[in-house]
Amino acid sequence: MSRKLSNAVAETMLEAGEAAANSVVTITARLPILATHMVRPSAEGLAEWQEASSEKMIALWDGTVAACTAWNDMMWRAVFAPITPTGMAHEALVLVRAVSKSGHARVRANAARFRD
Repeated sequence: MSRKLSNAVAETMLEAGEAAANSVVTITARLPILATHMVRPSAEGLAEWQEASSEKMIALWDGTVAACTAWNDMMWRAVFAPITPTGMAHEALVLVRAVSKSGHARVRANAARFRD
């Protein structure tokens, strides 16, 4: 495995681990609010539901645009320089990281907000 690919794998794994840890913090903090809202509706619970669902949709669309952009970048690079199997694996990791970047940023911000 090339050094470039090894670094991309390591960075992707670290980002995924960080996102998982931040997701646990966010879910743990939001669950009591959301569960209470199901039993006894409140303005606070409704606002949290709305914020959570809108964040998911924004991250989805940001990820979709990033995926299209990363895919097109990869295809343009392939036009001018043939991609090797190792290069294709690296490009796939670049694509994964581009897609998940927006979601990771939102999860990180939520975790920071709920930790305070």
